[in-house]
Amino acid sequence: MSPPLVIVCEDGHEYHQRFTRFLGEELTWLRVDDCASALAACARGPIALVFDLDFGRLPPERLVDDAGQTAAQRTRDEIRRLAPMQGIFILRALRSAGVGVPALLCADLDDPARVRFLEKSLAPLTVVPSAAGLGEIARRLRALVPRG
Repeated sequence: MSPPLVIVCEDGHEYHQRFTRFLGEELTWLRVDDCASALAACARGPIALVFDLDFGRLPPERLVDDAGQTAAQRTRDEIRRLAPMQGIFILRALRSAGVGVPALLCADLDDPARVRFLEKSLAPLTVVPSAAGLGEIARRLRALVPRG
């Protein structure tokens, strides 16, 4: 029996490499980098999703907006607005598509009211500040693994 699947949605490889290196025997890690690939990967039955917030390296035509839509052309202003919040927009699109597995959003958000709003509106979601580190993220993910 293979370890439970966790999908990591990021435009780089940092989270995926770190999680695979340190937690690869406990969990199976699948990296995706945009909304379409995240939605497709969710068909594989993950126990959790882990999101980066800022997708500044993702090609603009693959960025989704507030409604989960891509566009062949994006203005610079749109890119500046969408890329730094892409993790939230992708998770919102997944929730709209019926994906209800727990998610962790790795983000340093200054406004506690905003964190509460996100955690409530995109539940089940936990915003995890970067200062939490790998140990804290691992603890939260281990709590999601079914015990049998």
